Amino acid sequence: MAKKKKQNSNNQNENLSSNQAEEMITRDIFVFAEIIKKSDKMTLHAVVPELLNAARELADKYTNMLKVCSIICTDYNIDSDFENIKRDLYINGSDKIYFIKSEKIQNYTGIAKAVSEFCKAKIPEIFLIGATIIGRSIAPLISSDLNTGLTADCTKLEITNFKDEKKLAATRPTFGGQLMATILCKNLPQMATVRPSVLQKRGDIYKEDGEYEEFIPNLDDFCNHLTILNTEINKNKLSAELENAQIVVAGGKGLKNEENFQKLIKFANLIGASYAGSRGAVDMGLIGKEYQIGQTGKTVAPKVYIAFGISGAVHHMVGISNAKKIIAINNDENAPIIENSDIAIVEDASKVLDELIEELEKNGNA
Repeated sequence: MAKKKKQNSNNQNENLSSNQAEEMITRDIFVFAEIIKKSDKMTLHAVVPELLNAARELADKYTNMLKVCSIICTDYNIDSDFENIKRDLYINGSDKIYFIKSEKIQNYTGIAKAVSEFCKAKIPEIFLIGATIIGRSIAPLISSDLNTGLTADCTKLEITNFKDEKKLAATRPTFGGQLMATILCKNLPQMATVRPSVLQKRGDIYKEDGEYEEFIPNLDDFCNHLTILNTEINKNKLSAELENAQIVVAGGKGLKNEENFQKLIKFANLIGASYAGSRGAVDMGLIGKEYQIGQTGKTVAPKVYIAFGISGAVHHMVGISNAKKIIAINNDENAPIIENSDIAIVEDASKVLDELIEELEKNGNA
């Protein structure tokens, strides 16, 4: 009899713990608001508005109670630009902004620890982070500290029903980009990193102002074992601007050699486009990896994307999924990119390049 009472008591404690945990859950979607330095000003990384718009769509499908909250935690001094940053966050979809402050936040390890302490206090439903250099550095540290899962480099986010529960369904390429996997997370928060330029930002103003709260994490036991000796900005202007280019001309293995790739670069310069390459072209040494587009390279969202000799495997299409128009030139009519293009030309890519360059130079565009 005593044994039965003890078991009942344990069940009550388990239920109590469950109820307490339920009360702690804020029913919010967190978005990490990464701050970058641009033209001597502090501003939001371009991926943040994209994440906020996605979070708003997820919140609408999840429950009306779900708020979208921006999480600011940075080692930059953002005082002079803080009001502009706040306004941009509200405009792009934030209901509330949390500013995490601590003198111990000196690099990404401090950011990760401070954010994970914040999440332990608030327990969000979903936490979205941009798959940037900083995002890819802090997300695994945070998920490990919170004992939750992390779906990295996502290209699609949805809400799905699973065992009578609403869950974040995060989709990402897998098996070398040959398949797309949709992954659910067991624990809270449900975490995902999302590549820049694969989602759309808002086309309107969400609000001009909203809730705001500061949070000071307990980092007394935190010891920063990392010292950053030096940082260097990418001085390759063309590579750095590729993600924001309006026209991108890219070449693949179908161009075959360096001479044909130089034609591609010449054509890009003639029409004022940025140039890039597929993973196959990079592997052949035709172009540097910093110009690679695809799952393991850059993601672009130009108005026009022109592909010369690119087959268009899944891992490449991930990188151009938000291109407005895709023009494909390939001598293989069964190449995947032909099916996924708005305009397809079944022809030898180098021959088409010769004709385009000749026509442009004839019309005085050289």
